[in-house]
Amino acid sequence: MKKCTVCTAENPDGARRCRSCGESTFFLPRPARGQFKNLSRKLRLDRSVRLAVAGFCACLVAVFGATVWRWLELNELRSQLAAERAHLEMARAATITAQNQAEARQIAAEAGRQWALRQDPDFLSGALARRNHTEEWRRRLAHDPQLATTILERNLLTMADLGQDTTLADQTVLERVATLAAPEGSRVEVTPDGDEFRVRVAFMMSRLSRNEAGANTKHHSTSAMREEIQELSARVMRDLYSYCGTRGIRAISVTCDHTLVLMPTGATPEEQTLLWQRLRPVISRLYRVSLDQTRARAVTDWPAEKLSQVAQLSTVEYDGFNQLTIRSGHQANADTQDASGELSF
Repeated sequence: MKKCTVCTAENPDGARRCRSCGESTFFLPRPARGQFKNLSRKLRLDRSVRLAVAGFCACLVAVFGATVWRWLELNELRSQLAAERAHLEMARAATITAQNQAEARQIAAEAGRQWALRQDPDFLSGALARRNHTEEWRRRLAHDPQLATTILERNLLTMADLGQDTTLADQTVLERVATLAAPEGSRVEVTPDGDEFRVRVAFMMSRLSRNEAGANTKHHSTSAMREEIQELSARVMRDLYSYCGTRGIRAISVTCDHTLVLMPTGATPEEQTLLWQRLRPVISRLYRVSLDQTRARAVTDWPAEKLSQVAQLSTVEYDGFNQLTIRSGHQANADTQDASGELSF
């Protein structure tokens, strides 16, 4: 029902004019109690939809902005890489051009030298080569240090200078020359013996032979190992007499040392197996020979002397191979380095 605004008479909801006064104005009907709830729920629903739409739009704007920013950064990076590549290509082209020019100049210079040599009668006849050979040989006889290119040649010049130095004592000169002539890391000792000197040199076998470092050896028998040590000792003896000469030397002894595992005497096989893994390897002598001045003077040309002849002239003072045992397939330790310590004569 709805009321007329003039006479306040109640009329049906579908009436267009008041049935009492005939006016067409009415008061709005009061909504039902449940209609307010539906309206508020609809308003809340519309608001959440709007918020969701607004959030979605904000996300789209953010994603679009990030995409545009990344695209701008990518374009800038592409521009930088293109510029760097162009710079590198220019530098590479310049380098190749410079190398080609240098190579062309070198080829032209070599061709010019070859043409000049072909026009030189001394070169064609061999006279130029003979003069160069004579000049080089003169410089070598004069011990020109500019021609010493290897360690051996430099040591030879040093030993020659020591031999001509009259300000040094004979013992000092002999010690320095023996140190240079002996293998690297050797122990050298020069002791007076009356008016002359005795020279003792101890060297490690691993300095002159491969696969001999540590308590290991490449040999499978003591006889083969003894033969190699005899040859190495003869070589060291020959080098010492070649460079030291007989300058106040009474005798020279050479000792070959090796890293060994020293087993106690009387150990059983079981104990030896256990001690083999526990004992620490040490440096010990294996072989020592000597050669006195009387026999050394019988050699006229020490550098050309055969090692077999040097071994026959030498006297064996110590041979440790009678007590040496080579264990096949075993190692005292995994280290292939020689033990530390002083070499023994």
